[in-house]
Amino acid sequence: MAIISLISPLIIIGFIGFLLAKKAWFTKAQIDALTKFTFNLAIPAFLFQQLANADLSTINLSIYGAFYLPALLVYGCAWALNYYFHQHLKRDLPASAVYALGASYSNNVIVGMPVVLMVLGEQALPTVFLVVSLHSALLFGVTSILAVNIKQFNWRVFLKQTFYNPLLIAITSGFLVNLMALKLPSIINDSLLLLGKPAITLALFLLGASLAFYKIRSEIKFILSASLLKLVLLPSLILLTSHYIFNFSAIITMTLVILSASPTGVNAYLVAKQQVKHQETIAGTVVTTTLLSIITLPLWLWSLSSVYTQAT
Repeated sequence: MAIISLISPLIIIGFIGFLLAKKAWFTKAQIDALTKFTFNLAIPAFLFQQLANADLSTINLSIYGAFYLPALLVYGCAWALNYYFHQHLKRDLPASAVYALGASYSNNVIVGMPVVLMVLGEQALPTVFLVVSLHSALLFGVTSILAVNIKQFNWRVFLKQTFYNPLLIAITSGFLVNLMALKLPSIINDSLLLLGKPAITLALFLLGASLAFYKIRSEIKFILSASLLKLVLLPSLILLTSHYIFNFSAIITMTLVILSASPTGVNAYLVAKQQVKHQETIAGTVVTTTLLSIITLPLWLWSLSSVYTQAT
């Protein structure tokens, strides 16, 4: 019950966003404008301010291995599932890459980070920043390379799109300020605090609102398969690597499992649209994993609390 009470506000905020968008209180254009403000300004301000002032003494670079080796393994499983078994898109490299992205790409900023902050507090932020800093660059990069002929791959465009990302810029800048032990002037720090304060609430609201524009019409088997890989297999593997192989602390392990157990990120759908492959499948996966995570995330939190209760 305590776990449900912790994440229920997140669910309610998302539901409000869904309801208002469904009832056309907010148009698609208004949602898009609010999304641009949130992800280009509010969330970067929040990430930069928090990271510039965070305690980085607990950072462990083994976190990359514990999180991304399972993520790439799940990516490979999903890729093979589409490449060998899809009825119409068998042996289709772009479709397989897009499907693999949908089964492995986590909604860390909109869902994972708010849940981590509510359950574990700001002590988990250094781990969150490490994961987020590489997440999109790695999985989108792999997808981009697998989806096109390597001779036709435009590295300049890829690098520009990757390093011009406001989230990556905010995280990199925050790390540099922190590592150089620079103290933000009060007026800048307080301004960033005010600008970033609504970031998490807006992100959850927009997640719910975006679901109002997605529909599940077909590809049910592949949507459910991707959802199972994303919400069950990936967190299970990351629990295995974090707790049993790398022997991380409870805070780090719980943070990594929560991030991996988050639903598929909306940006995976944008990649599907760009590749003109699996648009409905990825949109359906975003919707399905988001709805199922209302059940699976509390179950993962309960499982993690049981693991560490028994350990003590």
